[in-house]
Amino acid sequence: MDSVQIPHSQTHTSKKSLNYILFRMILTLVFPIFIFFFLSFSIGLVAILFGELSVSSSIFVQTQCKIVSSSVDIRSSKVCELGVLNYKAKRVFYPFEKSKFRCRYDYYWASVFKVQYIDHSRGQIRFALAEAPNEALPVNCRPNFGAAWLTKDKFKVNETYECWYTSDVSRVSLYHDGFFSCQAKEPSAVEMFRRYSILHMVGLVCISL
Repeated sequence: MDSVQIPHSQTHTSKKSLNYILFRMILTLVFPIFIFFFLSFSIGLVAILFGELSVSSSIFVQTQCKIVSSSVDIRSSKVCELGVLNYKAKRVFYPFEKSKFRCRYDYYWASVFKVQYIDHSRGQIRFALAEAPNEALPVNCRPNFGAAWLTKDKFKVNETYECWYTSDVSRVSLYHDGFFSCQAKEPSAVEMFRRYSILHMVGLVCISL
C-alpha cells in the first residue's frame, strides 16, 4: 500500500497556526500582568513626585524654654532593610547587602536637655526633651563625646532660651538650624525612584515565584 504524503506547504501552515495560537495564549497571559505592573509602577512614581513637591514639614512655634537639667548620653537610631513601610525613611540598607538581621541600631552621642515651656495653644506649662543632634548624622560630621559635652555647656541650667516646638511632638528644638556642620537630609527624588524600583522588582519576583 502506498503511503500518503502530506504536502510540505500544509505542514508549514500547521506549524505557523500552532505558533500563532501559542503566541496568542502567551500574550493573553503575560500582557495583563505587564499592564498591571506598569500601571502600579507609574502610580507609585507619580506619588513619589507628588510627595517631593508637596509641603510636608511640621509647623514650628517659637517660645521660651527654661533649662531644667542637662546631660550627655548615648542615643540609638533604628535602621531597617528597605521595605514597603519604610521606603521613605532617611536611612535604609538594601536587601542585597550582607546582613543577618533586617534591622540594626546606629549609636551616637547627644546633648540631652530637659526643658520647661508654655504651650501657647493650650496656655499650659509643659516639660519636654531637647536633643542635639536629635537623630544620627552622617558619620563624617557626627559629634563625638567631646563635641556633645561642649554643646551641652552652651546652655546653662535654670537659664531661659529661645526654642521651637510642635503641638504633636513631645520634643523641642533649642537651635532651629542645628548645632553641627551637617544635617540628616531627606532622600532625593532620584533616591526615592531607586528605592521604589527595587521594591517593584522584588514584588515582581515574589509574584512570579
